[in-house]
Amino acid sequence: MEQIYVQNQDGEPLMPCKPAKADKLLDNNKAVVILLCPFTIRLNWNCENNKQEIIVGLDTGAVNVGCSAVSNNKCLYASETKLRTDIHKKMLRRASYRRTRRCRKLRYRQPRFNNRTRPEGWLPPSLKSKAESTIKVVQNLANILPIDKVRVEIAKFDTQKLQNHDISGKEYQKGVTEGYDNVRAYVFERDKYTCQICKKKEGILQTHHIIQRTDGGSDRPENLVTVHKDCHEKYHKGLIEHKFRKPKSYAMATQVTILKDYIVQELKKDFDVEVTFGYITKRNRLRLNLPKSHCFDAVAICDPKKIERIDNIFKRVCIPLGRYQQTKGIRSEKKLPGGKVFGYSIWDKVRLPDKRIGFIKGRRLRGDFEICDLDGNKFEKSVRYSNLEIIQYARGEVSIPLHTKVCSTLET
Repeated sequence: MEQIYVQNQDGEPLMPCKPAKADKLLDNNKAVVILLCPFTIRLNWNCENNKQEIIVGLDTGAVNVGCSAVSNNKCLYASETKLRTDIHKKMLRRASYRRTRRCRKLRYRQPRFNNRTRPEGWLPPSLKSKAESTIKVVQNLANILPIDKVRVEIAKFDTQKLQNHDISGKEYQKGVTEGYDNVRAYVFERDKYTCQICKKKEGILQTHHIIQRTDGGSDRPENLVTVHKDCHEKYHKGLIEHKFRKPKSYAMATQVTILKDYIVQELKKDFDVEVTFGYITKRNRLRLNLPKSHCFDAVAICDPKKIERIDNIFKRVCIPLGRYQQTKGIRSEKKLPGGKVFGYSIWDKVRLPDKRIGFIKGRRLRGDFEICDLDGNKFEKSVRYSNLEIIQYARGEVSIPLHTKVCSTLET
């Protein structure tokens, strides 16, 4: 049976109740609904604060975060949150806007030289967004359940070991480019001074980025190949085609390694935190006979003796609070709607006339709105705003309940 989350009269979380009991409280005006997803009610009268031990499992990651709450071998909550991955591109776009304004010579800003020192514990904006969103998952859960302990799975990846399994000792201090003047010289010798497109040695040689810098590529030797100057120009002009083998990316592993300490230290300010590791999670998940997933990994992190049923499963997506780009066009002649349009904002959760649940993706001033699902896939037709029913306003995240019930004793 699904669980209904309950708060007392002062807004403090209590143990959840069954839907039948929640219906009686609402019918007798002893409670009011304060949140629809997850469905939460608040009592209008003083009651006993009888609580049980609740352990929260947190499966940290660079893209997806799993979270669960277990009490007496019962899973009270399970969710999988998709973090934002567009921060870096938005920062680059904002920087290009800033450079454009400076080149217009419409204003002059005096140079500043006291803003180059990074404070202790500083994180890049992309990583800080992921860290804060992960911490917010636990903080939001603490508003609907009385949490006693948070158990976090952390991971530390050795990227050099991932590239070379035999590396050890002083070899960590020596890269593959040791003994060469620069990375370019190493790439030439590695490729035997042969163009990787035409397979010839004659001519002027250059290095080509397999993944372009504008697409997040790096200057690591694995991302560089040797090409002739003429082949290089023809390739970028689209006159010739060639498929290069893309290098392995260790960006996600590096991000998880950086975020683990920050997340644990921030959670310790408000909760009792324990640390666990991936091999323990895998052993617990196999023992519970749960499928591989971020939210089920979070259940295994709590280390219950058994889990008979998991009902309350939610899918959550972190979204931006607003848009930086306010205009569109070569000369910014088209203004984009910034605030609410006909009372609706981007990513507001709405109900369509055919009873489907969707989210507002795009708005037109004439009143036709584009609707999408939680993954951003647009529906077939636009819908008139007057035919929409608001369910929940977007506040930094959107979520939907998954109606999949998982039993650990069955094959899944």
